[in-house]
Amino acid sequence: MDEQVKTRLEKNQNGADIPNKPLFLQNVGLGETINLAAGALQKSQNGGDIPDKKQFARTIGAVTSTTITLGESGWFKIATVVMPQATSTAVIKLYGGAGFNAGSPEQAAISELVLRAGNGSPVGITATLWRRSPSAANEVAWVNTSGDTYDIYINIGQYAYWLIAQYDYTGNANVTLHSTPEYSSVQPGNSTSGQTYTLFNSLMKPTAGDVEALSVNGGRLNGPLGIGTDNALGGNSIVFGDNDTGFKWHSDGVLGIYANNALVGYIDNSGLHMSVDVLTNGAVRAGNAKKLSLTSNNNSTMTATFNLWGDANRPTVIELDDDQGWHLYSQRNPDGSIVFTVNGDITANTLRASGAIYQNNGDIFGSLWGNGWLSTWINNNLVLDVQLGAGTSVTTWNNAGSWPNTPGY
Repeated sequence: MDEQVKTRLEKNQNGADIPNKPLFLQNVGLGETINLAAGALQKSQNGGDIPDKKQFARTIGAVTSTTITLGESGWFKIATVVMPQATSTAVIKLYGGAGFNAGSPEQAAISELVLRAGNGSPVGITATLWRRSPSAANEVAWVNTSGDTYDIYINIGQYAYWLIAQYDYTGNANVTLHSTPEYSSVQPGNSTSGQTYTLFNSLMKPTAGDVEALSVNGGRLNGPLGIGTDNALGGNSIVFGDNDTGFKWHSDGVLGIYANNALVGYIDNSGLHMSVDVLTNGAVRAGNAKKLSLTSNNNSTMTATFNLWGDANRPTVIELDDDQGWHLYSQRNPDGSIVFTVNGDITANTLRASGAIYQNNGDIFGSLWGNGWLSTWINNNLVLDVQLGAGTSVTTWNNAGSWPNTPGY
């Protein structure tokens, strides 16, 4: 009895008189509970007592974030990363941009950096910046400080205050974000530039040059153009409707005209040159203020043709024909003289041949008639007297052997 009294526990000791407390807890099944409690997180710490906060965020699928301030316009070392080769990936995302003016939605920007290690041959990383706003980061660069460690720089405009920075990385990599980044007005001289890509949207609309298009305000097109079809002419050409009909540049100041891949003419600074017929329903006019026109009323029964031809015997012949034959021609002879020939009648009020004139009443004027009219010459030289009125009786001989020379005989 005395031994039992000696070993019993007093209630008012609240377990303080237990000789081997750890063994007691183990015996009553509380050892594991105590061990877990020793590593428990305190709510009041709000996660501050988590030993590896980055790993904790990755375990629960969260993205680590912090705030950074980039005051001036220029380059900032925003992070240091460890990127093992073959391979690893890290991302950094910035919310907010340069400036903080109400009513300036472009300043609520998003910038995304994607870093990717190489395969070890060669050793290095690739850095890309994806921007969605004019106020986002502009450029990215990196410096290899040692081994797989790289300092990451971005270029951004002024007043990029209190930005949210999120980052993540693969299990074999690491990212250390700098809340107060080092500043440089120029890109570090030993840095390597990354690639910037613009994610076009309603805020950042692409220009014609951005998408290699031709602006409606004009611009330069390099290569052939096809309207409604592909272009088979090649070179500096434009085709319309089918792929080998249009215009093609030949040389300085010379533009070729093509139809079904055949050169039918060209234009240069001397005019339009056609190697095929020119057909028009209207008039062909030459001249400026005073014009020469070639027209057709389209109501004749036959087609008329002006034709230029010639040979050794007839060097130049300009001929007018219709469907039944030739009307007239003007011909240059081998000796240089010209002959005008009509295949029919000539009707005129007056015909002139050098100084000679043929009137439509039959009279002729010329040097042969004393530079006068033929009718005048005949009257003056062949007709001496003409008696007008009734006849008369005269004595033929006045005296024997003489003939009167007074008028009336």
